[in-house]
Amino acid sequence: MAGDTPTSDDVLEPLKRHLRDLPYAFDVGPGWRQLVLACHRAVVEEFPEYELMAVKQKWGALAFQAFPRPWKPGGNWTHAEYARLSAVTDVFTTRSEGICERCGANGSLRESRRIHLVLCDRCEALVPEHGRL
Repeated sequence: MAGDTPTSDDVLEPLKRHLRDLPYAFDVGPGWRQLVLACHRAVVEEFPEYELMAVKQKWGALAFQAFPRPWKPGGNWTHAEYARLSAVTDVFTTRSEGICERCGANGSLRESRRIHLVLCDRCEALVPEHGRL
């Protein structure tokens, strides 16, 4: 599928200004890139200056790891703000559990390789044992 989908750097460019550490490689397959972008947009609506630590696949689900705003010693957000951020990102984590990480079609959790992935039937047959998309 190389060449069919823009690279994560292209699609996920808007997230880069929120990253704590540059350079950073987003660790999700091409099928989740639009989902990640939608998550970013939802977080920006609530927390325009949020700080992003990581975007990755963890145990077959999207992990969008962020703080409501850049971290300072002692913290600079309330428990309620952090709970609200988690509520926003949890919606996208739940959505990811039914989207093929490789192509974006409807998928389901596959536990047949060393890394758990959400894949559609077609991509299940194409992704190798080591699990790299």
